This record gives sequence, structure tokens and C-alpha cells, in this order.
Amino acid sequence: MAEARKNELLMKAYLVLGLVLLLALAILGKVMIIQWVEGDKWRAMAEKSQLKYVPVEAEKGSIITESGAILASSVATYELRMDLNSSAMTEADFQQNVDSLGWYISHFVDGSLSARGWAQKLRSRRKARDRYFRIHPKLSVEKAELVKTFPLFRKGQFKGGIILLERLERERPFDGLASRTVGSIRKGAKPVGLEGKYQSVICGEDGMRLMQRLPGDILLPINDLTEIAPKPGKDIVTTLDMGMQDIAHHALSKALSTHQAESGVAIVMDVETGFIRAMVNLDKSKNGYAEIYNHAIGSAVEPGSVFKLASFMALLEDGYVKPDDLIDLEKGETKFYKNTLKDAHYHGIDTTTVSHAFEISSNVGIAKLVQRYYGAQPEAFIKRLKSFGIGEITEVDLAGEAHPILKEPTKKGLWSGITLPWMSMGYEVEMTPLQILNLYAAVANGGKMMKPKLVSEIQRQGEPLKQFHPEVLDRRIASAKVIRQMRSMLEGVVTQGTASRMATPLYSFAGKTGTAQIGYQHGKDVAYRSSFVGYFPADEPRYAAIIVVTDPHNGYYGSEVALPVFREISDYCFSSREEMFAPLHQEEDKEFLALNIPQWEVGHRDDFHRICMEAGVPKQDNGEGEWSVSKIEAEDRLHFLNRILPNNQVPNVIGMGLRDALYLLENSGLKVDVVGVGKVRRQSVPAGKPAHGQYVRIYLE
Repeated sequence: MAEARKNELLMKAYLVLGLVLLLALAILGKVMIIQWVEGDKWRAMAEKSQLKYVPVEAEKGSIITESGAILASSVATYELRMDLNSSAMTEADFQQNVDSLGWYISHFVDGSLSARGWAQKLRSRRKARDRYFRIHPKLSVEKAELVKTFPLFRKGQFKGGIILLERLERERPFDGLASRTVGSIRKGAKPVGLEGKYQSVICGEDGMRLMQRLPGDILLPINDLTEIAPKPGKDIVTTLDMGMQDIAHHALSKALSTHQAESGVAIVMDVETGFIRAMVNLDKSKNGYAEIYNHAIGSAVEPGSVFKLASFMALLEDGYVKPDDLIDLEKGETKFYKNTLKDAHYHGIDTTTVSHAFEISSNVGIAKLVQRYYGAQPEAFIKRLKSFGIGEITEVDLAGEAHPILKEPTKKGLWSGITLPWMSMGYEVEMTPLQILNLYAAVANGGKMMKPKLVSEIQRQGEPLKQFHPEVLDRRIASAKVIRQMRSMLEGVVTQGTASRMATPLYSFAGKTGTAQIGYQHGKDVAYRSSFVGYFPADEPRYAAIIVVTDPHNGYYGSEVALPVFREISDYCFSSREEMFAPLHQEEDKEFLALNIPQWEVGHRDDFHRICMEAGVPKQDNGEGEWSVSKIEAEDRLHFLNRILPNNQVPNVIGMGLRDALYLLENSGLKVDVVGVGKVRRQSVPAGKPAHGQYVRIYLE
């Protein structure tokens, strides 16, 4: 009996233990299924129901010109949504304010619905418990501030249901000007231009904001504040001059349209510093011409006759010829092995000087000279070209510079019997437009080659953080004597050579025309690349420029396609830039200037009129508006010019007194700090940048 009882208890114990074991195995199995089989599903569900920190994009730094004009800047816009199921919003508040809110939305935000229509829409969405109802996709900073004052919305995010989602957009006030040089940063695309090169400087550091994930994969901000504030990026100051950029862009665009060309490049450089003042790249598109690719630095091509500068300079530097030596041009036609070489124009000249052969861009002349003196030692010619910096990149501060191609006679398969003479006139060698321009700029600069630069400074809120000074690549690419000889020959091209048709008595310039054939080596239909490279003024060069036009029609010579663009740029500089001319009248009007009237003063127009009246100063008002600038434009009176101050932008207060500067800045909603006494000489936030309540420091001297 006892034994039976014992067995019964053991069976029950084993049964319970077995059930517990089975339950444990089931639980373990379920855990394994949840962890490894259904893990992604449950993690996704948990993700959708939890709070989450999401990045808050930092404001990118601006890209500005050397004069402070903005090329690219981040502008804040706001998407307006409404949480109509907020637990803090009472039904009484909603019903009391919804009709007024509908009226304000209809009149100030979106007039596609009437006031009644908006009120009905809001009631409908509240009934549907919509927590993320979109009212408007894009509001300006000013409109967003106005929306916060609307009925119900003024109660805030929780009681009023207002949701403003900030988005930062990149804005370019100059539209297409220098757009490829400025560049862009886009998801899924390779960063280009200055935006790409200086991405780490411009982009800043993103912040973090706590968001609640709602059904439908909607992220709702928990509050209006960021838990980790983003750090704005730094500004970069370019060397670009928008006056030169504008004239170069439009002159090149006009030439491309006139000649129905495929593409074109225009670059203007300060020869003394290497600073690039303008860089234009235009390609044919569906709607005319647009900046699509930076050919200025990214396209290495056969330069054609503009390369003859290097060939003649090599001959002079190695002492093989002098400018007044004689050369037989054979009336412009000769043979190298079985290949016939002709000059571009028939001239019928037999014997002429070396300098005149350069001035008329004789292919026969340079090819014969280079073959005569370097034919038995081609490596000496290549070595001399390399001493001029040819074959090396310029290391300009933009990504994507193409490497030049300079053939070596020691490499089999790349060198033939006609390589040397063809190279002498700009074929079988490849360079970018910027690399060619840098060579000419070095000649204009007395032989000193500078490193091309597009950025001169990095700033934060107007405070310099890092400056990029002019940098010398080679202190002397050739002897002073040879540089003088080449400059004289380049002037001869304009006074009596291929560029003489565009010479002007108003000022002097020097340079070289070029007309290169494209596709000749592949048996294709011949196209052309027209170019002109030069500098001005010829006697004391300030700027060098290159114009390259690819595949023009209705004319193809460099003198008729590219040279007119160069002239428009140089004409602009000589007509608008004071540094190009010494004062024409050294004697001043003693009686008027004895008044010691300061010019370039900035202030309220009425104040200027009152002061001139009380002081008895002759004046002439050339504008209208509240603010003006004083300037002595004639010998007998003070002129008042307009100072334009756009709305919703940081005003330009440089030159103003403290009272006027504070009035303008604070009325733009800015917080102002003052350093020094006198007139405003510098402001930390550049004029033209969107004004959204930021801090501005002004420096007075």
C-alpha cells in the first residue's frame, strides 16, 4: 500500500516536472523565434512606438565674394502642420478659436480655401484625430513668426497644436553666375565646386532633437527646442569679383550663341596674386547655355597656337634664336616626312623675323625652328617646357583638376617623327585652360608663377579664422631678358599680328590667338577650338584672361570668336575700375576741396540735406529712398547716391555712424554688439545674409 502510494506520488512529480520542462522548452523556443526569426519585425514595431533622437541639420556657412556679396547661403523655411489631437488642447479652446484661425490661414498663409473652408477642414481633421495635418509646405522665417501669433496657435505646440518643422535650403542670390565654381552638395551625387572642396568647413555639426514616432512613420517633435544644438558652419570668402564674373558670363554666352558653339570657358586672374576673379563654364543645354561642367580645371585638351608661347620661350631661353633672327616660312607650307604642314592663312611670306613669325602665328615657322634645334635632342625640349611649369597641375583649391599630358620621347609608342614639330604648335600635348592661363600670367608677372586660388579666407560670423595668402610656385620660370622679349612679342600680336583687328587706342593689351583642330587624328569631321589668352595693361599687367570656345560655327578663328570676349572683359575693367588708370587730372579744385568734405559717408538722406544746407555745401541728389551715400562726382558739388537695403536681409551698415547702424540692425531683428568708436568699418555677419535674429558685432574706427 505504501509502495503504491509512493509510486503514485513519483508519477505525479515526474508529470509535473515534464510539464515544467516542456513549458520551459516552449518558452525557450518562442524566445529563439522572436530573437532570430521574428526579430526584425518586433524591433521595427518597437522602433515605431518609441521616442527617438533624430539629427537636426546645422546651418551651412555662406560662400561670399571678396567684396562681401553672398554667392550661396542657407535659408530657413518652415513646414506648417497642426496636431489636432493634442491632449492639452481643450475642446472649448478649439471651438472658440477655429473660425478665427481659419480666417487668418486663408488671408495670410493659403488663400486656396476660404476662411469657412479652412475652419471646416480643421474641424474635419480634429474629428479624424489627425496629429500631423499639413497646412503649408514652405513658410519664410517672417511668415513663420507671424503664424505663431494666430488665434489658437499663440497658445503653443501643446495647447494650440502648432507644429513648425524647420528646413534649411541653399539659396544663390546670383542664380547661375559661377554656379559650377560654387558647386553643390547633394545626396547621391558627388560633391562638386567650392561646396564640395570645403564641405567639412561649411557644413558645421548637426544637433539632435527628441521626436515621437506616430503611426504612419510620422515623427512628431516633443518640444520646440533641440536637445543638442547644431553648430553652424564657417563662411568661406572667395577671390571672385562679381562684376568681372557677370561681364565674363554674359560676353561668353553671347559669343557662344552667335557662333552656335558647344561650350566655352572664360577665366580672369590677378597676375600678381594668382587670385581668380572670374571663372565661367558654359555648355549648350535645352534652354540655351548653362554651367554644367567645370571645363576650366577639369578638361585637359590640345591648346593649339596659344602653346607657341612656350615653344618660342624655350628657343629663346636656350639661346638658339633671337627675336630679330630670320626664318624662311616657305610661303606658309612645308613638309615633315609625308605630312604637309600649312599656316592657317595664306600670307606669301618667304623670309621674316622670328618675332614676326610669332605675331602672325606661323605653324611652319615654329615647327621648323623646334625641329631644327631639338630634333636630335627632343628630351631637351621637354625638359625646358617642364622648367616653365608645363606638365604639372596648378593645385588650385578645387577638386577635379585634370592632369596635363606632356609626352616623353623615351616612351615607345607615344613618340613619332612628327611629334616634336606638332607639339611645338600645341598638338600632342594637353592642358586645361587654367594651366595655360597660369603660364601667361607668369610671363605677365615678370616670370613669377603664382598658385591660382579661389578662396582667400575662412570666417565665422565675420571673424577671420584662417587666411590664404598669395603663394609662389616658381620665382622665375625664365630669365628676365627672355620674359621681356616674350612680352614684346605678345604685344606685337595685338599691334601688328593676328589680334590687330581688335586693338584699341584707349589702352594696351597683349596676348596670343589660337585655333586648334579637333578630331583630326581620328579621321572625323574637323571641328575647331578657338582661344585667346592675354593680359592688360600691356606695360603694367594687372589681370590675365583666357577665353576658349569649343566647336564654334559661323567662324572659328580665335581672333573672331574668342578675342571679342576678352575685349569685353578688358573694356569693362578699364571703364569701371579705378586701379586701371592713374588720375587724369592731378590739379584739384582748391576752392571746393578746401571745404575738406568727406565722401563715401553713409547716412539718412534727410540728414545729408540738412547738413549741406547749414554748411553751404553744393549738392546734387541722384537718388531716392531713406538712405544714401555721399560722393564727390564732380569738382563743384557733393552727390547723394542710393544705399539699397533689402527687406529681411542683414543690412550693409559699413560707413554709418553708430546711431544709424543700430537703428537699421535692431529694426531688422538682430542682436547687436559694438566694438570701438567712430564709423562702422566692419560687421561680423555679411550684408545680404538672411536676417533671423542672429547676433551681429560691428567694429567702429
